[in-house]
Amino acid sequence: MAIGDAATAAGYPLVPDSGEEGKVKYGAREINRSRDFVALQGALIPTTKAGFRTSSGISSGTAEPTGGTDGDIYFKILP
Repeated sequence: MAIGDAATAAGYPLVPDSGEEGKVKYGAREINRSRDFVALQGALIPTTKAGFRTSSGISSGTAEPTGGTDGDIYFKILP
């Protein structure tokens, strides 16, 4: 796979090699754009136990399980 193919497939813009937008003076802008992408991806990662459970489809309760999708895990708490 050529350099930049994965970024293009993911919908990220590429830094041009030449022309006005490819000038070194815009390097800081491209570094900040990369940091923005990292920050956006980091915001998608849960930060709490409850967040991890919810995003992975794990839930619990005393009632019978209802709804959900294939692959979800439900722990029924017995009295």
